[in-house]
Amino acid sequence: MFRTILIALVFCGLMMRGHAVAEVIDGTKLFADCRDGDNPSARDSPYKWGTCFGYINGVADALVPAGLYCLPAGVKAGQVLDVAKLYIQDHPDKRYLTAPKLIVDALREKFPCN
Repeated sequence: MFRTILIALVFCGLMMRGHAVAEVIDGTKLFADCRDGDNPSARDSPYKWGTCFGYINGVADALVPAGLYCLPAGVKAGQVLDVAKLYIQDHPDKRYLTAPKLIVDALREKFPCN
C-alpha cells in the first residue's frame, strides 16, 4: 500500500511540474536522477529520489505479470530499487538503453525464474 501511495505522489508531482508522466527515459537519465536523489546537497534531491524510486518500482510492478523475472515473496521495494541502481551503476556501457530494459535486465539477473 505504501509503495502505491508513494508512486501516486511521485506521478502527481510530475504532473504539477509539467512533465510527461509516462515518459520513457534512458539509463543515463535514470542513473543521474538516482545519484542526485542519494545526494542530500543536490538540487531537487527529494524530487529526484522520488522519481528514481517511483520509476524503478513502477516498471518492476507493471512487468511482474510478464514473467520476465520472479520476485520472491517478501522482496521489498527498497530491495528492487537497490538491485536496479547497482545494475545501472555497474553497467555504464548499457546506460544508453531504455531504463525499463535495464530494470528488467537487473531483475532478471538477480531474480531469475527457475
